[in-house]
Amino acid sequence: MPKPLISTRPIATLLLSLLSTLAYAERDATGDDGREIILKDNGSWEYKSTDRFATSEDGTRVRLKENGSWEFIGNAPVVNKEQVRTEALDVQLGDIVTEFYKEKVGKNTRHTSQTVFNLKVDVSSYSDGVDAKLSHFNLFEITDSRGNQYPILSVTPQHKRLQAGKEYTIAIRVDGSPSGQFAVGIKHLSVNIDKSVFGTHQDLSFSRRADEIKRLRRKTMF
Repeated sequence: MPKPLISTRPIATLLLSLLSTLAYAERDATGDDGREIILKDNGSWEYKSTDRFATSEDGTRVRLKENGSWEFIGNAPVVNKEQVRTEALDVQLGDIVTEFYKEKVGKNTRHTSQTVFNLKVDVSSYSDGVDAKLSHFNLFEITDSRGNQYPILSVTPQHKRLQAGKEYTIAIRVDGSPSGQFAVGIKHLSVNIDKSVFGTHQDLSFSRRADEIKRLRRKTMF
């Protein structure tokens, strides 16, 4: 007997439904008047609250309540090549230092190098603190403008939680450096930190020109 035909219509309908859900997932927005808005999956929208927001002269985010009161809630967001500031965190790319070591091997000179990327992390005193995943090296990525990737050797210190109102310096050490005969054409280096490291809404990305990287000669091997 011939096998019964299996209709693909339910599968197609399910796929269309899933695609539609993904395309119209709810998301937050901020109106030009500073009020938070919810964009709903059915194409409608509504105000998340009647509160408005403002930024004080020192860069602190302020919630203006409908009853006439106000409160500080954290940092005003900022994003550029060397700084990312969220309500809870202010992360800046500090000095980048290439450490190199030379040693004689017979008639030749052997060069080894490592590069340290220093991050300055300031936790807002208005936050509850921030959990950090600094031991997950796969969540950090260092690349240059030629597409080379630099293996992560360490991230120190290994804080599991960053306390509110405190400043931290976190050093990301990688193998290699954008110098020597293979560095021709390298214009900048990029640092990408997965959003799960500090619990931010988006990945943190920074960039620095290669000619601004400092160099330090070591007297001992790494």
